[in-house]
Amino acid sequence: MRHHQAGQEWVPHWHTEWSFGAVVSGQCRCSLAGRLLHLRAGDLLAIAPGEVHMGLVETQGDAATATVLIVMLYVPDPWLQAHALHAPHGSGVSHLPALAQRARELDTADTVRQWLSEALPQWGTTDGPPATDRPSPAEKALLRQMRHAAQDGVWQVADLARRCGVSRERLHQVARRWLGMAPSDYLRVLRLHQARELLAEQHPPAQVAAECGFADQAHFTRWFRRAFGYTPGDWLAALSRPAATPWPEIPAP
Repeated sequence: MRHHQAGQEWVPHWHTEWSFGAVVSGQCRCSLAGRLLHLRAGDLLAIAPGEVHMGLVETQGDAATATVLIVMLYVPDPWLQAHALHAPHGSGVSHLPALAQRARELDTADTVRQWLSEALPQWGTTDGPPATDRPSPAEKALLRQMRHAAQDGVWQVADLARRCGVSRERLHQVARRWLGMAPSDYLRVLRLHQARELLAEQHPPAQVAAECGFADQAHFTRWFRRAFGYTPGDWLAALSRPAATPWPEIPAP
């Protein structure tokens, strides 16, 4: 996916696959698992599956004339393994200007494979939290309950708290600390992930919007784009695209 729009914003979310990004021009301020990052042209970003992140695309210099290009790749682990590519040990940032510039040429699976084969061995990782800073057994159990309840269709915070047998305050405390987002945001992102899977199974977007609890298709599309940076239509186009043909450009919002 190619992002050209200064001011484009991603709400807190995560992906089930690896996310690899290259800042070709412009800059991006983002939060990755609670760490604040300021990425500039020449930086490469790796985001591990399940890592909560958010971001904002900005220009550098005169906003009237500056250009923005951030290229994002969403790569499942099985694809990496099938091509003998080794993912980084964790999320991280590396400053590799030549490879970042070459990211503008990525338009087929073959060019992506070649680019990743050169980039991945050079990727750095950010420091993880201290070994002692981990959820307690009770917090782990609550996080597990939250996930299972959401998967069962519990989409309201009050209902989630009742299902988990805790107060809303406790729910917010644990979600903010260990998920990096409020419970309401967490539930919304889970609905969006469910929607993305249903779209991949060829369910019509209007039906997916209704099944995942969105007021209408327009409301669904707005949140889908805010989370993932592309629309349901872009996602369907990418899924139906033959492997050897170039990827379509993502239009500005």
